[in-house]
This record gives sequence, structure tokens and C-alpha cells, in this order.
Amino acid sequence: MLAIQPFFGGEERTESEKRLKSVPLVNVERTDWMWKAFLPDGSDRDHPVVNVFGPNAVDISGVDFPATIVVVGGFDFDPLQDWQKRYYEGLKKRGKQAELVVFPNAIHTFYAYPELDDSSVFINRVRDFVQSQLVNAIIETRH
Repeated sequence: MLAIQPFFGGEERTESEKRLKSVPLVNVERTDWMWKAFLPDGSDRDHPVVNVFGPNAVDISGVDFPATIVVVGGFDFDPLQDWQKRYYEGLKKRGKQAELVVFPNAIHTFYAYPELDDSSVFINRVRDFVQSQLVNAIIETRH
């Protein structure tokens, strides 16, 4: 699974959310509005779709879950980065194969801008991850 700057949240405010309350593009006000608009009536940000490893989470320990690469843009203008890192940590804690790739100087959706150096690095990392999963699948089918 390719989790490229995945959109997660929760009732708790993370450090990146507190620090980046009113930044352009992705900010706390906008994400709060999105969750309110798209979640079932009466739900909060601890809904298991939003806060997948939060207080209302479904246990995935026994689920056959695909290997996952979690890509995080670490530049200071992405309030989602702490939730993305928590997603990776939640996968690892539950015994799932996961890889965390942080681009410390990347903005949100950096991969859409080919003129940015991190964009080509991102494409190569995703390619390498997908190829390694294909090789692993071929090896498993031969055994």
C-alpha cells in the first residue's frame, strides 16, 4: 500500500497542528471542516476512519495487511505530519510491515511538482518499494 501523505486526524491536537493552525492549503480549520462534512452525523475526529489507531480503533493485529510505505512531508507547513507518523507507528506496533519515508524539506503534495528535487527522489523510493514487493511476491509463489 502506498500511503502518500495520508489524511488522518483525531480529537487530540498534535504538535504540528498546534504549530500550524492557520497556514495556507492544509490547516486545522480546513481539516476540521472536512471531517465534519464527510463523517457521519454525530461523529468526531476519533471516528475509526479518521483516527485509525485511536480510542475507537478496530484491532487489525490479525488482519492480513499489505506492506505499506508511509510518505511524510516534514516541512513545517504540513499539520498532518504527526498523524502520518503515528499511522506508521501504529502499523509497526501491530506487527505490520511498514516503511516510513520522511522528506524533511517537502511541502504537502510536493510530489506533484517535478521541478522539486524531492519529487524525483519520491518517485524512485516508491518505485523501489513496489519493485521489492513484487520480488517478494514472486519468491513467495515459488516456495
